[in-house]
Amino acid sequence: MRERESPGATKQMPTRIAEYYNELQRREGLEPVELVAEWQQRDIDSISAAFRTAVGVSRMTELDIPIRGGSTNQSIGNQVADFFVPTINQHLQQYRIDACPGGGYPDKILVEIASHRTFPFELKATSTWDAADSNRRVLTSSSRKLRQRFPGAVNHVLATILYATGGGISRVRSLRLDFIEPSTPVNIRLEASVSHRLLAQATHRSTTIP
Repeated sequence: MRERESPGATKQMPTRIAEYYNELQRREGLEPVELVAEWQQRDIDSISAAFRTAVGVSRMTELDIPIRGGSTNQSIGNQVADFFVPTINQHLQQYRIDACPGGGYPDKILVEIASHRTFPFELKATSTWDAADSNRRVLTSSSRKLRQRFPGAVNHVLATILYATGGGISRVRSLRLDFIEPSTPVNIRLEASVSHRLLAQATHRSTTIP
């Protein structure tokens, strides 16, 4: 949905997404398996053509998307994405976008209707696109859902809707499709978390008041 951004990010050395998934699985206590496959040009061409035709036939960039009053930027992005999917599905040929239930990546599945092949399809929406912008766009932090939904290495699509909003109405300006490869660079931010259970089991000292 609307991309989550983190301003002021420190400079990082990008990592190949295939290497990231291998390290992530090891940290999850799993035997790493390949989760990202290389794209065939014919599949890129087919998907690109299908979406280009559907955007044109649906006149997507001319449609008004009503936005609820008082909506935050994140909510606007979600409303744009919620409008986009059923509208584009009415006009997509050979493919359709399905929901991928459950939390985490991906939020959608692209289905090739004839072959029943499926592709992780992550949908983002943003009001700005700047090729020099280095703000973070969170993609994934767990391999669980991906491993459950897709058998082995698979082709991934990252879709970005660029929209404009004014007077309570949004309009789609363009759609960008990124065909993720094993070599696609990603930034990794290592995070630590605690739970009540971990804190209760920990050997460090604590004080409870009163």
